Amino acid sequence: MDLVPTSEQRVYAAAMAALEACIADLYDQAVDAAEDYMRHVDTNEAKAKGWAERSNLQLSCTRKGNHLDLKWTGIRWYGGKNDRQNRRHTIPKNKETQAYSTAKLLEYSKDWEKDVVLETERKLQIIRRKAAHFVKAIIAMRHVHQIVTMSQSMEKSDESGNDDA
Repeated sequence: MDLVPTSEQRVYAAAMAALEACIADLYDQAVDAAEDYMRHVDTNEAKAKGWAERSNLQLSCTRKGNHLDLKWTGIRWYGGKNDRQNRRHTIPKNKETQAYSTAKLLEYSKDWEKDVVLETERKLQIIRRKAAHFVKAIIAMRHVHQIVTMSQSMEKSDESGNDDA
């Protein structure tokens, strides 16, 4: 059994590492955009005089493996002043454009955050689209790796078969 990686295996490993590094970089960019948005929200909510002036949007950025989940959630408040409860509502995302509906985002956002919400979503949409392409590239690389591994094992079985003849 050959334990030394072939040049093809080294190139594959380097390509996978580069693609995964790109995903990690995109996640860092998304977190930066989310933190900028949250700083804006925190600054304005510190001046708020009540629940009515607080943001009704929640932005989350998570990464699990090579999957980035960058999503907005709408919040609706119910109940009296002393018994407020919130309900989170999923805001649908367009699967083709990887963007949230501007109308839906504006429906949940306050006047003081509308511009920042739209700018943040513009950044996140680009990140989502890039991430989708990197994930497709990773999947394609895994398929290539399967083909390489299979062809190498076939070559080894052919070589061992020829030695017996």
